[in-house]
Amino acid sequence: MSGASKVMYTIANFFTWIAVLLSIAGIVLFSLVLTGVLENKSGYNASQLIAYIVYLAIVLFFSFVAISMVRIAKRNGSSKGWDLLFVILGFLGGNIFYVLGGIFGLIATK
Repeated sequence: MSGASKVMYTIANFFTWIAVLLSIAGIVLFSLVLTGVLENKSGYNASQLIAYIVYLAIVLFFSFVAISMVRIAKRNGSSKGWDLLFVILGFLGGNIFYVLGGIFGLIATK
């Protein structure tokens, strides 16, 4: 089961990297609309654009934190504490692969 846990964490990291790329693209695009470089055809006002940029920056930050935590956990060998943390973070972040990896790690026999 420990191998399955590592595979689930790898898949989760793949989707987390997609979230990183989409967050960066969104920050750039909303910033360009906010500064007037791109035309604002959607009708968002400045406060809404700033709120989207802040939200995407928070998603970006926590995605990098999740990626680094998985790398640390993989390097140290998955432990029950890390696996429980990833179950909780998977539920909070809505990433089923973190949840599955954590569950597989918790029930794995070392």
